[in-house]
Amino acid sequence: MENKKNLLILGSNGFLGKNVFELVKENKKFNIFDLKGKEDLDLTKDDLLDNYLKGKNIDYIINCAAFVGGIAYGYDYPAELIRKNTIMASNIYHSSYLNGVKLLVNPISNCAYPEDQNLYLEENFWQGKPHDSVFEYGFSKKMLVALGNAYFKEYKLSSANIVLSNMYGPYDHFEEKKSHALGALIQKIHYAKINSLDEIEVWGSGKPIREWLYVEDGAMALVKSLELEKGHFFFNIGVNKGMSIIDLAKKIAKHFEWNGKFKLNKKMPDGAEEKRVVGTFMEDKFNWSPQMNIDDGIKATIDWYEKNL
Repeated sequence: MENKKNLLILGSNGFLGKNVFELVKENKKFNIFDLKGKEDLDLTKDDLLDNYLKGKNIDYIINCAAFVGGIAYGYDYPAELIRKNTIMASNIYHSSYLNGVKLLVNPISNCAYPEDQNLYLEENFWQGKPHDSVFEYGFSKKMLVALGNAYFKEYKLSSANIVLSNMYGPYDHFEEKKSHALGALIQKIHYAKINSLDEIEVWGSGKPIREWLYVEDGAMALVKSLELEKGHFFFNIGVNKGMSIIDLAKKIAKHFEWNGKFKLNKKMPDGAEEKRVVGTFMEDKFNWSPQMNIDDGIKATIDWYEKNL
């Protein structure tokens, strides 16, 4: 029988991290270690992760740790976003190298792509800066990709940096300040439904187009990447199908059977006009692609939200 591999999940108490943990916790291929968040170990502090890894013989790390929020959160805390995320990125790579980790896997937000691109192709990743609305967070995610290349060239540390579409699903944030549009809309429309409100506010013009990846598909992409051989890997995971924010709001309202109106607050920022992710790496390499369609995914998310929150 093949020996189990030791897998460490960083940020296992976050949105994506919880879904990764749920996916692998019964997997007999792995001994699971996890650090839930800052309460377990502060990844911005020098040497703490290095000391934690010593003697554990960790084979793989899936790094879901991040200091993150929606557009409004980024406007309020730009310095904290870039400082904390770049320090964590550097510490995680160097500690992985020092402790013989075989493969480090990092999810990368699609906001790291250049602001002037609507269709995200891997070969165009370095052709410009992130949009101003997410510049600091997006730049910190570019740093992970640069570190992956550098640490493989100098130290032969293998890593996979995987760009994911905007995710949604169980364990998401469902509040206006920290969530992406889909989670915020679920919260608002649910509140309007149970309180018999006939109107809710939607931030921005409603026109921006976003692509949505069900979080369990995102988690599966990270776990499947553990099968990669040595190297520095950078690739996209997405569905290459976009939807405007207002159409998304209408779709969520239909699931809730709420028939009210949407008031557009055009004073709030839209962010980039359109974001869609193109990637075939997983399909070509492992004959796998995201499985959940948007209607079933919204229904599953709303069901989870109503049961748990």
